Amino acid sequence: MAQKVEFVLVLGLQRYSQGLFNQAEAEVRKDVPGFRLHIFEDRDLLERPAEVEAALGRAACVIVSLISLAESAEWLVPAVERTAPPVVFAFESLPEVMQLTKVGGYAMGGKGGGGGMPKPVQNVARLLVGNREEDAFYGYVKLQKITSKLVNFLPGKRLSDFRNWVNVSTYWSTRNVANTASMFKLIVREYCGMPKLQVPPPVVIPDMGFAHPEAPKYFAKPDEYVRWEKDYRKQRAKAAKRGAPKPAEPLGTVALLSFRSHILGGTSYHNDVVHALEAANLRVLPIFVQGIESHVVVREWLGKLGVDAIVNTMGFPLVGGPAGSTKAGLTVAVARDLLSKLDVPYVVASPLFVQDEENWREHGVGPLQATMLYSLPEMDGAIAPVVLGGMRGSEIHTVPDRLARLATQLYGYTKLRKTANRDKKVALVVYNYP
Repeated sequence: MAQKVEFVLVLGLQRYSQGLFNQAEAEVRKDVPGFRLHIFEDRDLLERPAEVEAALGRAACVIVSLISLAESAEWLVPAVERTAPPVVFAFESLPEVMQLTKVGGYAMGGKGGGGGMPKPVQNVARLLVGNREEDAFYGYVKLQKITSKLVNFLPGKRLSDFRNWVNVSTYWSTRNVANTASMFKLIVREYCGMPKLQVPPPVVIPDMGFAHPEAPKYFAKPDEYVRWEKDYRKQRAKAAKRGAPKPAEPLGTVALLSFRSHILGGTSYHNDVVHALEAANLRVLPIFVQGIESHVVVREWLGKLGVDAIVNTMGFPLVGGPAGSTKAGLTVAVARDLLSKLDVPYVVASPLFVQDEENWREHGVGPLQATMLYSLPEMDGAIAPVVLGGMRGSEIHTVPDRLARLATQLYGYTKLRKTANRDKKVALVVYNYP
């Protein structure tokens, strides 16, 4: 009989990932038939507490991600401490949740060490990004990539648990189906008594780059994408000579910023937006980022590429994204400076990642979504937000008329930029109340 190995996954703001994790579980079970993955959402912590705690008590490993609500953390932290699973990984969550991390002799809090990056490590991270304070978190990501390559060459068994934590974090940060399955296998091999289990190395994926729905791969650099785009347009022109509709010359260029994790996870809304904008005769630069380096793209790519508008499908501040900033007040000042230099419309248009479409239609955008997706970007200078859709079960869906609204809006902004000032018409609306 196959050895039963149970993992528990608690997801916060990423219900959309359940399909990815289910596919990864199926891949693992090809080699480990007794592997079982129990997936819970943060709302289950309060709605199904007994079931969640029972699963925690049976788990060989618990993985927690994006727990950002205090009420969820207040239940989860003591529950994990009571059930004491052997291995815990916590990612991108509140500090008290992150401190639950426990991998053999390595712990994020307490006697095992951890508790944040030491000052010398912070200094090295800043050096990697030219000591720009706004790039501090981006520097940490660069440093983690360097560490993940070096740590496997460091000798000594005492480092093995830290090495495993680093390697699991590397798989997690590039989680497509293959990498997620390999991550589970690594944990099973190292902590569930299966030392001979084969674990493939991570599939390398750029931290930021370009993802077009018709492209055969991701592009890490702007010039790589531009070369592919030229070839793609030539192919479409050749097809037009054989009877297919001839593609029109785009009116202008729109930069589209999306979460890398959403694209890797197989969500379709990014592609839906690309198709809608291209159908409106706009050229699209479909860019993905982890979220913390959106401002780096604006600063280092968009000025050189030339854009007529920017669409942010992620919400959150332009500088630091969900992670925020290492210095109070820095995000807004830097974002406004970068966007002012580009001097193009900055629009936030996003589906609701944690709100059901039906609930949105009945009650409007919920306060949590309104803050994350729309209010924070407006402080940077974002205008005219568009809700593109919402959750249907565990999948993010867009709504056709909302995509059309966004495309029409951006076409209008772009056309206005191309129109001479003498030909523009300005309307003044006077607020005459009471």
